[in-house]
Amino acid sequence: MRQTPLHDWHVAHKACMTDFNGWHMPLYYSGMTEEHNITRTSTGLFDLGHMGRVMVRGVGARSFLDNLTPAQLSKAKPGDVQYSFLLAETGCPIDDITIYTMSHTEYMLVVNAGNHDRAVAWIEKQAAHFGAVEIEDRSYSWGMIAVQGPEAEKVFRTVVGDSFPALSYYTFAMREDDGRWPTCIISATGYTGERGYEIYMPISGMEAVWTSLFDAGAKPIGLGARDSLRLEAAMPLYGHELTDATTPLAAGLGKFLDLEKGDFIGRAALLAQKEAGGPARKLIGFELTQRGPIARQGFDVCNSDGMKVGSVTSGIFSPTLQKTIGMAYIDAASAAVGSSLTVDIRGRKLPCIVVKKPFYKRSA
Repeated sequence: MRQTPLHDWHVAHKACMTDFNGWHMPLYYSGMTEEHNITRTSTGLFDLGHMGRVMVRGVGARSFLDNLTPAQLSKAKPGDVQYSFLLAETGCPIDDITIYTMSHTEYMLVVNAGNHDRAVAWIEKQAAHFGAVEIEDRSYSWGMIAVQGPEAEKVFRTVVGDSFPALSYYTFAMREDDGRWPTCIISATGYTGERGYEIYMPISGMEAVWTSLFDAGAKPIGLGARDSLRLEAAMPLYGHELTDATTPLAAGLGKFLDLEKGDFIGRAALLAQKEAGGPARKLIGFELTQRGPIARQGFDVCNSDGMKVGSVTSGIFSPTLQKTIGMAYIDAASAAVGSSLTVDIRGRKLPCIVVKKPFYKRSA
């Protein structure tokens, strides 16, 4: 299995390690629920070295990405971050990504660990046809760390000081090597529903960044709590809410599709789906109306007549809300907020109700 540069630190700090898409990663340290609550109330520190980072450069970089993704690249300024997708011709995602506009001739794409190989292969295949663009896979030469939570700003400023500019949500800035930290890309982004930063740096400097944030008060958080945090915030996870059989329209992510900008891979299929009246299934949030076991991926969702109308994509017992919650793809006719449904959990049909997403929204 692959290891991030922080692997030995995790082991030394008694992390329970697990195989995550071929990476030996911390699942938890003190416990998933405790780490979840730390991030919601204080500051969590996440090793994201398993994520992929791909540079796209050249005079044709913007045109290339305009064709490769449904993002509004013409509206992006240097320092902007955009959430987007790599789409197949079917309109279904190969991966969901973030795009960092370094300049109009240089971009960084962040891809998921589990999709790294096929995402990079897809990007390189399209680039070979396009020309005027160079692809560099930085996934194993640069690392990634996140610091998240209501106290994350205080911890971050304790380390970097006030000279680093304030960042609006989904923007980034460079921070030059100061002898303590290497040159970093720092963005006001995250996958927890909390404010915070994601920090990219050469792997040689990853431990210095991590240790300084830990010493300033951030607590290490494993992948278990990262999943429960993202689910409370109703953020999709590839392989669950996003697959190669579901479009972003079905996932309720149409606002990230610029269908008017001109042609891009997958556009025709998305337009056809819209013109046909929209997706037959929609992604909904639900909560059980009584205490019960967790609704796991693949469990059946049924309507009030007992007919199956869909399947669960993700489910947890929410540490913040103290309720069993989840997301599911169900028939559009049953997807209205307030609809009563049941989830078949190992033969028990437990009542649930369709609720608005996200389940959790930070207060400030």
